[in-house]
Amino acid sequence: MSSLETGLRILSLLSEQRPVLRVGEVCRELDLPKASVSRLLKTLSEARLLERDDRDQSYAAGGRVLEIAGLYLARHNLLDLVRPAVDALVRDFGFTGHAGIVSGPERVLLLAQQGSYALQHTGSVAERKPAFDSIIGRAILARLDDAQALAQLDLGRERGLRAKMSDQQVKAELAGIRTSRIARSSSLITIGISSIGAAVADPGRNEVMGFCLSFPTIAADPTVQDRIAASVAHHAKAIGMRMRDAWWTNP
Repeated sequence: MSSLETGLRILSLLSEQRPVLRVGEVCRELDLPKASVSRLLKTLSEARLLERDDRDQSYAAGGRVLEIAGLYLARHNLLDLVRPAVDALVRDFGFTGHAGIVSGPERVLLLAQQGSYALQHTGSVAERKPAFDSIIGRAILARLDDAQALAQLDLGRERGLRAKMSDQQVKAELAGIRTSRIARSSSLITIGISSIGAAVADPGRNEVMGFCLSFPTIAADPTVQDRIAASVAHHAKAIGMRMRDAWWTNP
């Protein structure tokens, strides 16, 4: 095995559960001689892939790792991760998938994808509507505390469902979403249409995006709706774990 391969094996030992490496630990894990491990750790440290702590001779991730991670994230923004999740939901259930953001008091659609089911309820890309009239909007607003969410909604208080709801009603709706991390509703605006969605974030860019599946209520009984909710949660958690989104990594 080459030194490069062995060095990569050493780096692969780093994780959230093991943020620090020590020579003896690496020797045991990889069944390598101490001299080889010490030499490779020193080389990785000189390349700034690891950083040596002289107090206890341990090694942690170095600054070069952060630089490489930044380059990776620059090529993989949140929509790049949400789009495949929406694709999978549409493929698995046949209904309509959407993704969008909240801008001020409005939800703005960034993605709209029709499925195979005969009756579709699809918004158009760039479509705007009051944030609280949308499952995507509600999922995103639930990530804020009550005061922040109400302040954002009240920029357009006279519009949509917010105009008909008290502060307490809005808070109760957001509290329900926070409990499960999933936003669900039947016929928020369009009679006979239900939606189930979630929101994910890229903390590094301070970006939050929601996605959902919308469907005729009669086409999905409670069992199917629970399956949709579980699938939405699965995809949202996978994205959240990848982006280190505390909403999903520390529920």
